[in-house]
Amino acid sequence: MRRNIVAIGGGEIRTGETLAIERRFLSLVDTGRPKLLFVPTASQDSEDYIRSVESAFGERLGCDVDALRLYSEDRWLPTIVRKLEAADLIYVGGGNTKEMLAKWRELGVDRELRRLVAGGKPVGGVSAGAICWFRVGNSDWPQYERVPNTLTARLECLNLVDLVVCPHTKVERFRLNEFREMMMTETGVGVGLDDCCALQIRDDHYRIIASKEDAGAHLFFRRDEEMIHEFVAPHDDFRSLSELSARPVG
Repeated sequence: MRRNIVAIGGGEIRTGETLAIERRFLSLVDTGRPKLLFVPTASQDSEDYIRSVESAFGERLGCDVDALRLYSEDRWLPTIVRKLEAADLIYVGGGNTKEMLAKWRELGVDRELRRLVAGGKPVGGVSAGAICWFRVGNSDWPQYERVPNTLTARLECLNLVDLVVCPHTKVERFRLNEFREMMMTETGVGVGLDDCCALQIRDDHYRIIASKEDAGAHLFFRRDEEMIHEFVAPHDDFRSLSELSARPVG
């Protein structure tokens, strides 16, 4: 299966925290000045966010940056398809993942993204833009909807990779415990990503990359009735996704 995904757990793009990961993302295309399409749906097309991405990827990294504004001028499917297809890379921003996925499904963006990912187009993003590609995400959508006494909850995502993924597992200190509890009733393997850490998927393989030395990933899986937590440091070699998914669960 063709997939080219860089899912970043978090980090401040304005200050260059994730710059090393962004350079890895851009290395997935062989062109002098890549065309990057920023998808800011999760922030309701925040213009401040768009300007930050234009500065980071345009001025700092030499991309031609465009934005897909689904709350205003880009609501029509022919425009959406044209912008997605014209991009060399697609980068999805952070925010409310649940609202973002609902907007994508309403406008047909999810179908187009599945088609492009299957064709090998590099995609990625941070936070909401990281978890959206996987089967299930641990999302903070309850905070946006002001659900009492609830910080995070599971969310069905695009299911392009059969993993459960959680962002911000170091900066947001509640995340690891919330993710561990969620995985007690979830099938398969969970991957928690620290800020400045990314899960890179290449076809049927993965690796962990980072822009800070102390950032890494956290694997959660059940063995009999016990929840196992393993820290995975960044590594340059690609490893089999099937081996990751085959962790013993019960």
